[in-house]
Amino acid sequence: MSILSEQSVAPSGPHKPNSAFPSNPTVLGQKALPTQPLPEPIPADPTLGVEQQPVENTTGLLSTAQQQRRLQYLSSHPSLHSGDLAQAAAIITQISAEVLAVDRVSLWLYSTGDTFQLSDSYDLALKQHTTGIRIAVADYADYFATLPQREGLLIEDGSSFCSTHSNNGVSAVKSTLETCPKTDASPLNTLIGAGLVLPGAFLELPVRTQGWVVCALWCELSRVHRWTSLQQAISVAITLSTATAVDAQQRLSMSSTLSQQQRQLKRETIEREQAEQAWQESQRFIQGIIDASTNILYVDSFTDGSNFYINRWIQNVLGYTPTDVQKMGPRYLEQLVHADEKVLMATERKKLSAINDGEVVENEYRFRHRQGNWRWLLCRETVFQRDEEGLPAQIFGTATDITKRKHAEVALKEFNEELARLASMDGLTQVANRRSFDEYLAQEWENVGSGRSALSLILCDIDYFKSFNDTYGHQAGDVCLRKVAKAIEKAVKRNTDLVARYGGEEFAIVLPNTNAPGVEQVAQEIQREIRELSIPHSQSDVSEYITLSLGIASITTTENAHPDMLVATADQGLYQAKYEGRDRFFRSEIEQLQ
Repeated sequence: MSILSEQSVAPSGPHKPNSAFPSNPTVLGQKALPTQPLPEPIPADPTLGVEQQPVENTTGLLSTAQQQRRLQYLSSHPSLHSGDLAQAAAIITQISAEVLAVDRVSLWLYSTGDTFQLSDSYDLALKQHTTGIRIAVADYADYFATLPQREGLLIEDGSSFCSTHSNNGVSAVKSTLETCPKTDASPLNTLIGAGLVLPGAFLELPVRTQGWVVCALWCELSRVHRWTSLQQAISVAITLSTATAVDAQQRLSMSSTLSQQQRQLKRETIEREQAEQAWQESQRFIQGIIDASTNILYVDSFTDGSNFYINRWIQNVLGYTPTDVQKMGPRYLEQLVHADEKVLMATERKKLSAINDGEVVENEYRFRHRQGNWRWLLCRETVFQRDEEGLPAQIFGTATDITKRKHAEVALKEFNEELARLASMDGLTQVANRRSFDEYLAQEWENVGSGRSALSLILCDIDYFKSFNDTYGHQAGDVCLRKVAKAIEKAVKRNTDLVARYGGEEFAIVLPNTNAPGVEQVAQEIQREIRELSIPHSQSDVSEYITLSLGIASITTTENAHPDMLVATADQGLYQAKYEGRDRFFRSEIEQLQ
């Protein structure tokens, strides 16, 4: 087995004995170079002071808000779109290690040839980057033979991954994304044995662009670990950013190649005296690009939009043969493009009449597949040939299938929205948390200040809840809190009303555009729903079942007042309700506190 490396370092630290990359690689060049630092620092939360920065929890995982901010930083980082894959890989691996709380994250560039190259690896404990390691594909034939066919590998215990042993007939290791045969020939066996993969938990996802595996993201732990669904979702989102970076590099390379060859074509066509000779040379130019391209390449008439030439790749993308396209006649692209983009395409084509040689007009359009579905294409067009008067005669264009990227962008947006929702929700009761309550109350307070509406607030407290926990246990207490929260939501009918967990066994209800009689009706409905729950409470002094005490307050003007006054008034009412015997509500007037 051979390990080839241009830049490598064997990290020291907690990952022993197989935590480091191989300590004796064959080095190409003069010497092994040190690990590389991150090209630019990942910023802290700019909205907080130094002493207010969120603290990581004891599990090593970032908070949901921290995960969201780092993922947003990654998705918007300019390196993903710059074409600088080395810089993008460093950002991706570091943020991945921090968000997933894993020991090491590596990005390996896949080649169908003889090598598999490490673009970047980040060690979370050492806070170091390693680059340049290359391994021979032939030495890990089983792994590379299965890589293009699978969606990924998720291993909870790498040390027993390839074991034939079982406990009571049940395998000790399970794969969520793919079932791997428990044999010595399993794809990860030699990688684990060589120390390239830590002998703990392992999560690998292939990264594809245009249907081809271009690299693989490895997330490694030196210990046994059960991967959560959130970690899996985050890792998938990260692969989408990785695919964006790889695609950007490919586009940059393609753009540079096209630009160079277009200039060469111009010089060659000027040297020819006859139009036929110029056309033949352009045909050879197109054919040369076809041989290396996986994009749709076409030459159209600028006058009527008919097609002179289109390569066979259109069949892979849209299902039509080149003959099918040419039979469509003039303005064939308008026959395929989505109705919502027809005007845009016509406008972009008109721009070609005013551009200089070498300039490119590009835009994204939806095209109808032969089977009826829609594919997103990025079209880039330039003037290919001019007539004797210097006006555009022929258009040269490329069309890149970006459907997966478009879907990935939608998926990432939905994922970020879900993270934002989770950040505003109480994890136990699934109602709004205290932060959401404070923000919503401040928002509705401004509406009252403008004189548009009244505003009411209810504070609820479960009677003798400490005794309930002491008697039935905290697990039963959690169940009780969830049931009470759902009952309150059921009593609060309007979408504009907010139910939030205020703290412990306390709940708060913000009721916009609700006066004093209206809030009393809601309080009565809440008490009715709580009684219907019939949750036994043997230690209660007021009932054999769970009950609530409620304090309510209303305001119609915020002149000389503050939102805290409304909260304090409702809290005073809650105190009075408890003082008068609990299992009741009491309404206080905010004027009493002014």
